[in-house]
Amino acid sequence: MQRYKLNSNRLTCSARWTCLLITTAIVSASVSLPVLATWQDNTAPTQALKTAGDIDDTKVELEADQLTYNPETGEIRAIGNVHLVRSGYTLTAGEVLYNETTGEAEALGAVELVTPSGDRIIAPQIQLENELKDAFIENIRLIMAGGAQAVAASGERIEATGRTTLRRASYSPCKVCADGSGKQPLWQLKAVKVVHDKGKRRLYYKDAILEVLGVPILWTPYFSHPDPTVDRASGLLPLDIQASRNLGFMAGIPYYHVFNDSIDATFTPVFTAREGFVFKGQYRQHLGFGQFKLDGSITRADRRDFNNVIIGGQETRGHISAQGTFTHSEKWRSKVDINYASDDTYLGRYEISNTDTLVSEYLLEGFFGASYVSTRALAFQGLRLEDIAGKSAFALPLIDAEFIPKIKPLGGTLSLRGNALALHRTDGLDTRRLSLIANWQRRWITPNGFVVDVDALARTDLYDLDAADQPDDPAFSGSFGGTSGSEWRNLARLTGTVSWPLVKYGSAGTHTIEPIAEISISPRRGTPDNIVNEDSRAFELSDLNLFAADRTSGFDLWEEGSRATFGVRWRYDSGDLSADVMIGQSWRITGQDFVLADGVGLEGSFSDIVGRTNVNYAGWIDLEHRYRLDDHSLAVRRNDVDVTFGDSNKSLRVGYTKLNRDLTFINREDREEIRISGFYKIDENWKLTGGWMRRLSDVETPNLIEETGPVQYSVGAEYVNECIELGLRLRETFTRDRDVEPGTTIMFRLKLTNLG
Repeated sequence: MQRYKLNSNRLTCSARWTCLLITTAIVSASVSLPVLATWQDNTAPTQALKTAGDIDDTKVELEADQLTYNPETGEIRAIGNVHLVRSGYTLTAGEVLYNETTGEAEALGAVELVTPSGDRIIAPQIQLENELKDAFIENIRLIMAGGAQAVAASGERIEATGRTTLRRASYSPCKVCADGSGKQPLWQLKAVKVVHDKGKRRLYYKDAILEVLGVPILWTPYFSHPDPTVDRASGLLPLDIQASRNLGFMAGIPYYHVFNDSIDATFTPVFTAREGFVFKGQYRQHLGFGQFKLDGSITRADRRDFNNVIIGGQETRGHISAQGTFTHSEKWRSKVDINYASDDTYLGRYEISNTDTLVSEYLLEGFFGASYVSTRALAFQGLRLEDIAGKSAFALPLIDAEFIPKIKPLGGTLSLRGNALALHRTDGLDTRRLSLIANWQRRWITPNGFVVDVDALARTDLYDLDAADQPDDPAFSGSFGGTSGSEWRNLARLTGTVSWPLVKYGSAGTHTIEPIAEISISPRRGTPDNIVNEDSRAFELSDLNLFAADRTSGFDLWEEGSRATFGVRWRYDSGDLSADVMIGQSWRITGQDFVLADGVGLEGSFSDIVGRTNVNYAGWIDLEHRYRLDDHSLAVRRNDVDVTFGDSNKSLRVGYTKLNRDLTFINREDREEIRISGFYKIDENWKLTGGWMRRLSDVETPNLIEETGPVQYSVGAEYVNECIELGLRLRETFTRDRDVEPGTTIMFRLKLTNLG
């Protein structure tokens, strides 16, 4: 089959010959036969006609079973399987009438026009003008590139304005509109007039009615929304509806506004039946060298006492948060994270967050090859009942620098580090510390497969304390109210670790057994009593730090004396089944009881036994178990188990935690609980979710006793398809915190695709 082109509005042949009639026959079995052509001169053209490979934007490619031409009127008629392409527009029809003089055309019979953007216009008849760029259509169906569809009694498309206008139209992204079933779509918009502005990528409606399952539920004289090609556009976002014990019925209508490509904002007025309106907002901006986000909310609410009883008058409540990251140069970057709430319970009562501590931070850091420097400012806002504002510290500054020279003394890596901290309190202990550290590390692998690691460290700490007799928590103060002033501490440690991984390959899988032994030596100097533990309060012996040279996370807590640590690790891998098991213990050879030892696993000469077990089978079962056993009685001091069953379509996670450490620190009390969560995808549209947590033993906190019983549970259902997202979730809580009462919360979410 030969393919010919229309140049501008005229059929073109090579040389100076004028083509009167060109047709090609398309027959079954992909056999192409030429049809007779008539020429003004009986001499055949001396040059071959151009083929389809030469197509450009100024030419029209035409295919048809039959084609006739009237030289007097300039009318071309193509019949049967007509296929016409120009400037990225493709027209297919049963018959096309085209006038090369006027540039007008009419297409009849199962007409389909595809635009360069991928939109499809389907109709029984289309009239085309302006070199096929403008269309006037009756009984039109418009199928947009994103899958959304519209039908109308009539319509027109004007290329110059980039607008498609539909009259007596219906719009819906639901697939049922085009599946030929004749069923009602899940939802649709009907309007007297619909305009699709290609340039603005938006649809505009006049006298619009929203129908759900064929039932009219909303009328508006004017409405608009972005078309499916838009990622960001101003407009309403999905409605947020809830009902809770604390606030009653809640409804939020978010409005999203795009200022430009780098700035947008969301404003959400939320109505609550018990507290009036809450106003929420978010602002985002990209600066080129970084980006930041601001969030906040504010309300005027009734004043309440400790027992949630209204005591008269109103108060302003709210919160603000800001996050940003900035790149200043190839070597320097910074990060900011600011969080503040007007009072302890605001975030929980208004369903914003359940955190119990707000952290604000500014970080500036520089990277110089393998070396690093950072400075930061930190502030904390405690939201628990026992938190006292004047006792909460803020760090200004916290400086950390590490220099790694290129020299390799004795074949190892040398690092020099400095750390400076200034902790301030408005009503209590102030701490200033300067630490200088030199660290050398090297690894050897012997011919027999032994892996030897050596870590040597020397450190000097200089402390200066004010109001040492007013610690925020006496449990972390060495002297329980010590002496203000300066304190000097010199520390040193040498640690050697030897492991011997033994591998056995078998037909079923690979086994690796790795015995591990470690010796750490440090002088028995003793930590001065008035040094307060500010940065290592969460320490507890576990499988994660058992073989670490420095087992604490900060600088204040130091494990002095000599110790030996021993354990074994076993790994197995057979493809579908993999396992990783480790168990170990530590023995204090010399030195005092570890500071903060009671309850953390290092009491006495021998530590508690710690271990972990990880098992995975075919990606369908995943077990993670971490534990700590008393070294004398083997009683369980810590037991964490999490088992996950499932795949991407279904999942069930079961967790169990038991803490029996006799720790009296705030928020580290003993507890025992079980938790279950999971989801199940019924099909590609429906998904069920749920979670449940129960306390199995009483938890005694400084101000109240949390009794055995359920903590919370939740169940939810989601439905998602190409045109709608529905979500319903029920959550029941059983804990109380002042004006945050236990109760039931019901959350509903509705999103109509492309509408918000």
